[in-house]
Amino acid sequence: MEDRTDLRVVKTLESIKNGFAFCIKQKKFSNLTVTDLTAAARINRSTFYKYYNDKYDLRDFLITSTLEELSAQINMEPFHLEHNRVNISLDLLRKQLQFMYDHKEWYLILWDKNTELYVFDDMLHIFEQRTRENFSNLLHQTQNTEFHLTEKQELFVRLFSSSAMTTVKWWYEYAPNLSSADVSQIIIDNIKYGMRAFL
Repeated sequence: MEDRTDLRVVKTLESIKNGFAFCIKQKKFSNLTVTDLTAAARINRSTFYKYYNDKYDLRDFLITSTLEELSAQINMEPFHLEHNRVNISLDLLRKQLQFMYDHKEWYLILWDKNTELYVFDDMLHIFEQRTRENFSNLLHQTQNTEFHLTEKQELFVRLFSSSAMTTVKWWYEYAPNLSSADVSQIIIDNIKYGMRAFL
């Protein structure tokens, strides 16, 4: 198997990824053929099959690798204690949002209905998982026993995650000129009163 860190291989895989993006903008995944993909990527079929079994293998690889990268990136702790109250770090949230904005074009491709999968929901689930983990760990610091979120705190986790992801989508589509710091503040402002109630 070829080394995927080899520069020539990296360029080939990037061409295939770009070909996939181009094709998804044109038609539904179910209507795509390997010929469409190889033509868009400007490679021959044998090169495509050197790396992927079929178009489904390609789509699965692109989505899985993207979700894994996102999961690793947002594995931070935006929640912190300040004067015995839970707050959200504007700086950490801004860094997470900047990462997502830097991948805007690719994420919009994966969120396109033509992919025929629900990648936005997958990303929301990841954000929710990380938020729950970080929130639980923080609250656990104030206790000596294993901590479980209350029903209201679980609701807060879901509202925060949903608000954040919905705001990112709005940012991409309607307000791309806003900075990541501006969007971070919008998210925090949207949930800060709810946070007081749930905590």
